[in-house]
Amino acid sequence: MKPPVIAIWVLVSWCLGAASSSIITEQPAIDDIFSSVSKMEALVHQENAIVDMLDSFLIDAKQRITIIQNYVTAYRQVMNGDLSSSKLVANPVDAYHLVKRLTIDWDVVERVLEAESNSSRNALNHVQVLRETSVFPNSEDLHGAAIALVRLQDTYQLNVTELADGHYNGVDHSRGQVFQSRRDLSGRDCLFMAQHAFADGYYDTALQWAEAALGQFARKGDSYGSELEAFRNEVKHFVEFASRVHDDVLERQGPRGVNWQTNSHPVDRQFLTGNSEKYNSLAEHQFTPKLYQHQTEDEENEHYERLCRGEKLRSASIEASLRCRLVTRGHPALLLQPLKVEEQSLDPMIVVLHDLLTERQTEILRELGEPKLATSLHRGGEGKFVRSMIRTSKNAWLQEHENASLPVIRRRMEIATGLIYGPETASEYFQIANYGIGGLYKTHTDNVIHPDVRPEDQDPWNLYVGDRIATLMVYLTNVEAGGATVFPRAGVTCWPRKGSAAFWWNLYKNGEPDLTTRHGACPVLHGSKWVSNKWIRQYDQMLVAKCGLHPLEKFNSLLV
Repeated sequence: MKPPVIAIWVLVSWCLGAASSSIITEQPAIDDIFSSVSKMEALVHQENAIVDMLDSFLIDAKQRITIIQNYVTAYRQVMNGDLSSSKLVANPVDAYHLVKRLTIDWDVVERVLEAESNSSRNALNHVQVLRETSVFPNSEDLHGAAIALVRLQDTYQLNVTELADGHYNGVDHSRGQVFQSRRDLSGRDCLFMAQHAFADGYYDTALQWAEAALGQFARKGDSYGSELEAFRNEVKHFVEFASRVHDDVLERQGPRGVNWQTNSHPVDRQFLTGNSEKYNSLAEHQFTPKLYQHQTEDEENEHYERLCRGEKLRSASIEASLRCRLVTRGHPALLLQPLKVEEQSLDPMIVVLHDLLTERQTEILRELGEPKLATSLHRGGEGKFVRSMIRTSKNAWLQEHENASLPVIRRRMEIATGLIYGPETASEYFQIANYGIGGLYKTHTDNVIHPDVRPEDQDPWNLYVGDRIATLMVYLTNVEAGGATVFPRAGVTCWPRKGSAAFWWNLYKNGEPDLTTRHGACPVLHGSKWVSNKWIRQYDQMLVAKCGLHPLEKFNSLLV
């Protein structure tokens, strides 16, 4: 999110300090780590290797330090505070020891110091080589991880104080479960979160994180030592500045927009003079679901977040019309093992196919995709594919010839949906995706041919094979908390379950995009989310997914 006026950015550079200013000015890396749990799992092993090396270094270093300590202790014992050189050399035995210390004993110390220097240099070189030859995080990853925590707190309305202490509750099926981290966040960490929240326009959240920073300082002040007062003043200066910006944005633009959000009341009570009615009405604003129709970007985002939290936005009558059923269609492969179909929506048609793939098949897809993971891109404003915080994940593409199980999996998908996946023109390669810290994909459509773009500006391949008529998304893992797939305009939430798949139609029967299927991936609150997408192309389905007689006629069945 972006603050509304240029003057704010001038003050932001002062407010964020050296650490965060380097984040703002540094160019993004070619690839990142925070957007994939799989990549971060590799970091655990890398850090373990570094710690093992440092542990061996420390064992040797302690032995060398003991030798140096013995030399110093022997000297102190002899001198015993008396620095009279005449007394020291008057006794021939003492004179002998003086010479011995500066010859034999010093030679030992000198070799130890040289070994210590070489050892520390080797240790440093080892770490540097490891950083240069393997995946290592940088400031861009730290920025991404901080924003991910801010988004998680905001989306799932987590208690900031509890989150700073490292624990939070799950959502939906894991609502009663409490997750606890191994370490909490320090006051400095909380201030870091506050600064990033502010820079992204989360002004209300920034103030909460700043308060949490003061709380951590108050509880653990002794650990900060002489820096405590400086830290406290830094946080207070930030709070004063952030409060002024918060109130200015609230007064000028209201409490919520595409690029900002604030509390419903100003921090400075002077703003309330003569305006209390205005702010009270903002606080009393009641959310009303706006389904099956156009939503503004702000409305869509609010629907998205509420669905991610597990809120029900549809009426009881709509929910009651949905069914679970077993489907065979008389197909031989389904007679002994019918499809377990759970309807999520009738218009648009969205279903979940439970246990579509076996556990082994999901593992094969993950194992094949993991080595190929690269940062996910999304279509930007000019139609080009870019990377941003709108989509934080990594993905890979698999072709059927890479493993004998892939044609079997593809055939299982064909039987389940009744569509044709076979030739390359009928469906895209298997896409494997893994989401990282707070991994998400903001609301979007899967269709790739846009009616408002001229044919000569379209991708020729898309024009040749047709648009993505349908999507089949298989969940390759369970997710402990969060990570749902939501459809803001349809009011649908699909929770990840290993081996199950969500299926929906992206187009009307006439080939136009159905915008009620706009969907997004919710942030992963706890765990690792893996999915496999299979996008089915339009023109090879002409004989099975036939055109309709009415321009707005939809596919209202799972199977054609």
